[in-house]
Amino acid sequence: MTQRLITQLALFFIYAASAFCLWGIGTALIDPPWQALLLFPFGLRMGILLQSPYRFWPGILLADLLLMALLADQFGYGPALWASVAVLVLTVLLSLLASPWLLRHQQSDSEWRWPLLQGAVVGAAALLQALVWQLVSGEGARALLLGLTGGFTIAPTCLLLWHYLARQIWVPLEPGLIHKPVELRLSHLASYLLLFAFSIWLQQQVNAAELRRFAPFCLAIPIVFMSYRYGWQGALLATLLNGVALMVNEPPQPESHRDLLLSLLAQSLTGLLLGVGIQRQRELNQQLRLRLAENRQLARALVTAEEQTRREVARELHDEVGQTITVIRTQASIVKRLAPEPAVVGCADTIDALALRVYDGVHDVLTQLWPAALNNLPLSAAVAAMLRESLPQDASLVSSLQWQVPDELLDETLKITLYRVCQEGVTNVCRHAGASRLELDARLQSRKGAAPQIALTIRDNGVGFDAENHQPGYGLRGMQERISALGGSLRFTDEGGACLSVILPTVSPAQTQN
Repeated sequence: MTQRLITQLALFFIYAASAFCLWGIGTALIDPPWQALLLFPFGLRMGILLQSPYRFWPGILLADLLLMALLADQFGYGPALWASVAVLVLTVLLSLLASPWLLRHQQSDSEWRWPLLQGAVVGAAALLQALVWQLVSGEGARALLLGLTGGFTIAPTCLLLWHYLARQIWVPLEPGLIHKPVELRLSHLASYLLLFAFSIWLQQQVNAAELRRFAPFCLAIPIVFMSYRYGWQGALLATLLNGVALMVNEPPQPESHRDLLLSLLAQSLTGLLLGVGIQRQRELNQQLRLRLAENRQLARALVTAEEQTRREVARELHDEVGQTITVIRTQASIVKRLAPEPAVVGCADTIDALALRVYDGVHDVLTQLWPAALNNLPLSAAVAAMLRESLPQDASLVSSLQWQVPDELLDETLKITLYRVCQEGVTNVCRHAGASRLELDARLQSRKGAAPQIALTIRDNGVGFDAENHQPGYGLRGMQERISALGGSLRFTDEGGACLSVILPTVSPAQTQN
């Protein structure tokens, strides 16, 4: 009980001092002074009520009532006191109804919705305030302008402070932190302070009426910069500091105060909407990156499962068909020895030849399903062996191989994908290009701030192709789909012959060991 009382007293004094200071600032802009309560103190009340639990409200509301009573006693305007009390009651009821709704959305919705939802509640409270003052004094439009300006200037600042204090992960102090240096983002602070100082200097230096109307637009520069770097939090901070710059540089003429209020409201709404829009775009981009990463992992898993199935089928074919063909040839040789008649020997030779042909065909199928060279050789050696087996024996096609990609940066999926691309590309050159020279080059391409990527090029000096009407075959089309699934790209060009270019991302050595 004692702790709760101390908390309420602390809230009472802190809120009363803050509201009184904001009222004092408002009196420099609003005449009569009583209406200054409708400006920044109104925004402070809405911001605190929407961010704080119900148990903290008594001290806040008591401080508001005391401030109203003191001002009524000082300025002696009774209807204004009752109007302010009515506005206080209506805003409390609105906050009671809106707080569960806001809390529900804060727990379930994206972060970019928070400023918009609270802005909607602040706008509704400003409308209630305008309605009350329209009934009391007929100044509803002025009260609406004051409520919107104060609400959208101060209430978002309360949301920003609540987000910083309640949504951040705070690490407790430990003895080990003594030796940990404090990291300050001085470049960010310096860049924004320069923009802010430039805005203040520009507001002070420009005196011509034509240029003075243009000067407030320069305040949008810090808002855009902070929104781009920090989302809605940066936009709200820039909006608050820009409001300070506007009020500091505003001339003392009373007729200019309405323009100042409109400028404050306009730049507050601009900062709020711009920050929310950028935050929304960031969250969409983050979701898109997550979905792309999930799709690539799924595609890699599908490719891995496909290759595993190919390997198992190849192993089964090799064991079963190879053993069966060996038995057939053995039985044929036994028949030739047991029955030396010419007719029987001829049939046995035919059976042996057909069995050998079946074995050769199965061997080719096994090579397509799973290249045995990958089981025992590095990828570069396996590709070199594939080149020797694929090229014509009459040396009509000369090949050149440059392989500068270490196997440590390749997992099994990348290895078999690169091998199959090389196999398909070399097969197409041998069958269709009519070339006398084939160049195969694989190397790493460094990227700033990212892992290197693999650049594979297969080039020949053959007849080329029609780039406009060229349609890749089923083999290369399947390779293109697989490479796209792995996050790479495949491109065909005609450079005095066909050129196949493939880009694939690498993996870290730790990933290849898993």
